Amino acid sequence: MNTINYSTICTNLAQTMKRVCNDHVSVIITWKEGAPVVLISLEDYQALEAGKGAVR
Repeated sequence: MNTINYSTICTNLAQTMKRVCNDHVSVIITWKEGAPVVLISLEDYQALEAGKGAVR
């Protein structure tokens, strides 16, 4: 999982989104305004959600 800051994601959003989707990597985005967030592809998110349902 890679970590980048808010300024970098603003500058490289399209490139980062392509990498997240094509390579199935997660990116932690840090910023001064609050807690970090994670950028993942919809496909990976849906797989995580499906896995949570199987565990319940």
